[in-house]
Order: sequence, then C-alpha cells, then structure tokens
Amino acid sequence: MPRRSKGARLYLRQRRQRTAVWVILDHGREISTSAGESDIGAAEAALANYIGEKHRPDFGEGHPSQVLIADALSEYGEKHAPTTHRPDLIGGAISKLIDFFGTRAVAAVTSATCIEYVQWRVRQTDARTSKGGRPIKPSTARRELVVLGAALRWCWKEGKIDRPIPIWLPPQAGPRERHLTRREAAALLAAALGWDRHGVRHHAKINRHLARFILIALYTGTRHDAILRLQWTRNTAGGWIDLTSGILYRRAAGSVDSIKRRPPVPIPPRLLPHLRRWRRLTRRYVIEYAGRPIRSQERRAWQTARELAGLGADVTPHVLRHTCATMLLQLGISVYDVAGVLGTTEDIIRRTYGHHAHDHLRQAVMAFSRRGMPMKRP
Repeated sequence: MPRRSKGARLYLRQRRQRTAVWVILDHGREISTSAGESDIGAAEAALANYIGEKHRPDFGEGHPSQVLIADALSEYGEKHAPTTHRPDLIGGAISKLIDFFGTRAVAAVTSATCIEYVQWRVRQTDARTSKGGRPIKPSTARRELVVLGAALRWCWKEGKIDRPIPIWLPPQAGPRERHLTRREAAALLAAALGWDRHGVRHHAKINRHLARFILIALYTGTRHDAILRLQWTRNTAGGWIDLTSGILYRRAAGSVDSIKRRPPVPIPPRLLPHLRRWRRLTRRYVIEYAGRPIRSQERRAWQTARELAGLGADVTPHVLRHTCATMLLQLGISVYDVAGVLGTTEDIIRRTYGHHAHDHLRQAVMAFSRRGMPMKRP
C-alpha cells in the first residue's frame, strides 16, 4: 500500500538560542509562519491561507466523483472561514482533513472513511503541547468532521457541488457536569495569586493576568477566547467593556453573531470595581502584556494554579463557565435568565445543568405544602 502524502502541515521548529517558531512543511519545503510556540492560532491561520493560495479549486460540473475534497475545503476556508468568529480553528481543522483525505473525491466521504479518520486522529498527539503530549480525543476528530460537513454543505448551497453529502459523526460526548464549589473557586483564585492550599505563598507563581480571567469568567460566564479578546473600547477584533453604562459586550463591532451567541451582559457590581482598577493599569486589552493580548500563555499559568489549588486535570478554563451557570441556578435564578447571562438557549441550560434546574423546580412545587394553600378533597 503506497504511503499517503502528509501534505502541508505545521511543525514547531526549535532554534538554538532563539525562541521556537511554527513553520509549514510541504513536500520538502519549509515556510515560516512567524508565529511563536504559544501563538498556535496565528500559525493555523497562516497554514489555512497557504493551503488556499497553493491550489485553485476546479469544481467542473459539480459531480461528487469529480470534485476533490481538498478543493471543497480550500474554497470554504478561503471564502467563508474569514467571516466566522474563529477562522483559525477552521483553518486548523482543514489542514488535518486535507492531510488525511489528500486527493480523494467528495464521493469518497462515507461512514467508513469518517470512521477511519477518527481512528487515524486518535493515534496522534496534540501539537500544541510539549513533546509526548496528550492524545487527540474523539471529540476533537468529531469537531473536525463537523467542519468537513459544513464545507460540503456550503459548497452545495453555493452550487459548486450538485447534491448534499451526508457526514457520519461519532457519538457526541455527554455534557460536562464538572463545576467548582465556592471553596474550590476561591482556592483557584488564590492559587492564581500564588497561594497554595496550605496557606503558603509562592511569589514566583503569582499570575495576576490569570486572576483577572478567573474573576471575569466566574462573574459573567463568558467563554475563554472572548475574555482574552476583551478591550476597553469598541473594536472590530473582539468584545469590549463599557464602564460608563456597566455593560460587557462580548461581540466585536459589526460582526455577525454565530451559533455560539454572544449577547451583551450587565457587569455584576462586585466585578465593576476590579474592572475600573484594571483600566488604570492597562492600555488596550483587559488582560494584556506590553499592550498585547494574552492568549495561549494562560495555558501554563492555568496548570500551575490548578496544581497549587489541589484540583484535578478535569478542571479546565471552560469549567468556570459551568460554575457560573451552576451557581446562578443554585441561587434560584430562572433558567430563562441564566440562559440570557451565558448567551445560550434554555434547552442547553436544561440539558447541561438539568439536575440544578430540577432543584429549583423542587422549591417551586414545595409551595403546595405550605399552610393556607386551598386544596379541595376530590
């Protein structure tokens, strides 16, 4: 069996006495992305642009047996991905999909090849982690196949493919139920400020950027990436904070909202004084270093704080969003209002945090046991 070409892909090039940089490897060629080790998003975006410029798609009459999967993905990545909220994520998925499917035709997309793709991906490790990093999860392969399905659906709607192509997806993992208790949340925040669970402070491990991130996530339930993009003034790159009106705008000016809703949310009174103080300490971004946003650097700081707080690997940054929703429901806030704060639907709140919603409903039906309630014997 001939060895499949790996195609264009990212590789972290280590350099002596200089910082590592992501490069694109393609059939013996090496093209620098100018992105450092921690800036994987920029590297993936550069790879997506490279793939799009390398080859001009040819759709012919649009029959699935005549259209290459690489062409469909390249066209989708070049013309549609830039209009989305996270083009870098789409670019990263496209590079993996092209790496596997190579020059296969769209007609080759079957349940068997999709299963083969998942099996191929879970044998790999995450390039964003250090050498010998953690294996790719089936959920990651599933998200990449979702991108393939979206690309084929977009090409069909644009008239480039003459029929819709179904995509097989592995079963979706159940909703995460992990959330922090108030004690755990306090311990994590203290750990970001250098305190371990024994009350000893490690000054070398203090990370005030992470402390800001934790407070914003706990009080507003805003997603990880949206927090790191927050600025102090209205902009087209991310959300912004209006300290005058006390509103946090999660969506960039002029952007079209995606399936992951990003509605504005009032800033909780306890968070507002912190934001006003941070405004005096920063220039452009709410969480920044030397005037530039902090992005994947938070990953190492998060792991350090988690270990200081004595929390397990299941506590990821997204858990803070779950914690915000859980605490609101435990306080008796309605599902409708919690969905509004998080920027999601009531159905998702019920499915993800249903046990907490049931506790709230149990309090409501207890009203029937109160004295004075008119109850007639049937």
